[in-house]
Amino acid sequence: MKLRLQTNSIRLRLKRGEVEQLAKTGCVEEKIIVGNGAEDVFSYVLESSPSIASPQATLTKRGLLVQVPVDRVLKWATGEEVGIEAIVPLENQKQLQVLIEKDFACLNGPEAQNIDTFPNPLTGTKC
Repeated sequence: MKLRLQTNSIRLRLKRGEVEQLAKTGCVEEKIIVGNGAEDVFSYVLESSPSIASPQATLTKRGLLVQVPVDRVLKWATGEEVGIEAIVPLENQKQLQVLIEKDFACLNGPEAQNIDTFPNPLTGTKC
């Protein structure tokens, strides 16, 4: 799972196996080790939850938790829809954009980076 943070937005991209795992188990997690101590880990987790009505994001002691309603995850995981997008309202009229996408194969670059990705709909087209 890839994580991109930029100007009040969170973007997660999941490969095929991760989408399947999320649909089956309800959770996908990545960890980034940033030091030598046991506490020196940043985790980002995508979780399906039956107790929420819309996507949300929460900072935890060691990272980021993004939650999406179970029915929304299952519809996305089993359908042709590319992504789940939500605008999460914050205090002071601010907002956080949350985007969860299927990771498509890159058209340029080494084939190794395309392992377990979704077929790119632009494959074979000319610019």
